Amino acid sequence: VRTVPIMEQGRAALEKINEEKGLGFDEFDLDYYTKLFKERLGRDPTDVECFDMGQSNSEHSRHWFFGGKMVIDGEEKSETLFQMVKATLPKDVPNNSIIAFHDNSSSIRGYECDALAPTSVVGPGPVIIAKQLLHPILTAETHNFPSGVAPFPGAETGTGGRLRDVMATGRGAYPVAGISAYCVGNL
Repeated sequence: VRTVPIMEQGRAALEKINEEKGLGFDEFDLDYYTKLFKERLGRDPTDVECFDMGQSNSEHSRHWFFGGKMVIDGEEKSETLFQMVKATLPKDVPNNSIIAFHDNSSSIRGYECDALAPTSVVGPGPVIIAKQLLHPILTAETHNFPSGVAPFPGAETGTGGRLRDVMATGRGAYPVAGISAYCVGNL
């Protein structure tokens, strides 16, 4: 862990670690974090804090693009991409959705079926076949898939994200099968 000398060097110190570590800070980030540490907190950040800020506020974590203002042909649209997607499932209309737009996944009403179940939820033990009400979970990873830019890290992140999102849904779930579809554009 090292200290980034913002108090002494100002924005230049943050620009340097941004370049060295590939943090992805843009002009707004550089100004905002310099001001935050220099004027509000009155201290130098560590490289660990800078890395955390780079990850926590990245497109991957915050979806700035999907939640941002859209201007098409000079005209500002009234809805973000997220708002348009969510509008397809109005809350006041009965539907088959159990979980929608939460936990990075969605769940549709399922059915009772035979499934493997643990005999103990507090420790190791055998599994048995038992009747369970199971709701299928659907998730989509919006980025970081294999590409010519990052074939192996992209595959790891895309696959890992789909597994993580399913397991983090509701009170816990488990992946049974995965489906991948790829959309590509000009690089």
